[in-house]
Amino acid sequence: MSEPDSAAPPSRRFPAGRLVLAELRRFVLIFLLASLGIFLALEAMPEDPVSLRVKNPDPARIAEIRESLGLNDPWLVRYVRGMGDFLTLDWGDSLITGRTVAAEVGRFLPATLELAIPGILLGTFLGISIVLLAHATGWRWLLQPVRGLAALGLTVPIFWIGLLLILCFSVWLGWFPVGGRFDFAYPAPHGTGFLLIDSILQGDPEAFRITVRHLALPVFTLALYPAAVVAGTLEARLGESFLQRLVLALQARGYSPLRIWGKHVLRLVSGPVATVIGTQAGALLGGAVLTETVYSWPGMGRMLVDGVLNRDVFVIQHGLLLVVVMALMVITLADFLSRRLDHQLNQMGREDNA
Repeated sequence: MSEPDSAAPPSRRFPAGRLVLAELRRFVLIFLLASLGIFLALEAMPEDPVSLRVKNPDPARIAEIRESLGLNDPWLVRYVRGMGDFLTLDWGDSLITGRTVAAEVGRFLPATLELAIPGILLGTFLGISIVLLAHATGWRWLLQPVRGLAALGLTVPIFWIGLLLILCFSVWLGWFPVGGRFDFAYPAPHGTGFLLIDSILQGDPEAFRITVRHLALPVFTLALYPAAVVAGTLEARLGESFLQRLVLALQARGYSPLRIWGKHVLRLVSGPVATVIGTQAGALLGGAVLTETVYSWPGMGRMLVDGVLNRDVFVIQHGLLLVVVMALMVITLADFLSRRLDHQLNQMGREDNA
């Protein structure tokens, strides 16, 4: 009777607890460094945000407003207070609109998530499917578009790709709208803030169609970068000798190409792919500022850009901190999954060598 898994040598067990603690320490350290960098950057802004807010700047009035906002306190006090406010979700009010920063984020965050999530999913699907299809079918010519996609995605500026897609598919062909998130002539669905979900919940197929048409070009633009990185990482990993021996062994057993590449091989190479996906997802959750600007997309990127231009300190500080937290959460989770999957792959490699 085989020994239980808990009796396995410690070196062969996955150290989940230690890895979680290590990931949490790194998460906290990076967050503190990022928050300090954001705060110091705000401190270095040349213009006084309160002076820009007041129409008729009066020194006494400006001093009074700064005192009420706590902007006259020492920088360390303001930094600690700002961190406490962020953690307790007390983000203050926008100096420009007068609305709470939480309300501003609630307006713009769903648009970014609705753009970034389909972008990373489409990019991952394209990168994985093309490479696996090329190896499973033996159609090596499919790898040429993969290499071209990698070169395009990693070297061409994203705003140039966006403008080119708008010119071809919006201006010349008229298939998709030039920009924006929804048509002004049709009532937009309301509820969750995610137009795709709201249109489904309200049973409005026309609203769903309009939303998809507006999403198509910016999602495809965002998808090019993760597709390029995922395809390049996957192609490099498939060249390892261990995987090549595994494929030959499975072929000798009579397994179909779909089962070999779509199940066994993909599971074994999913570790580094998960890391790449997490990194790219973190970057896309960062707002995709250039894409949102090119397509006039009302997301977090545009909110932060407007905040910087208007010196809206609380919007900039808490908006950027939220983006950092979301990106770190995705990257940390992906890194944990990648280490676990790599551990399983190394175990199989040791057993194969034994």
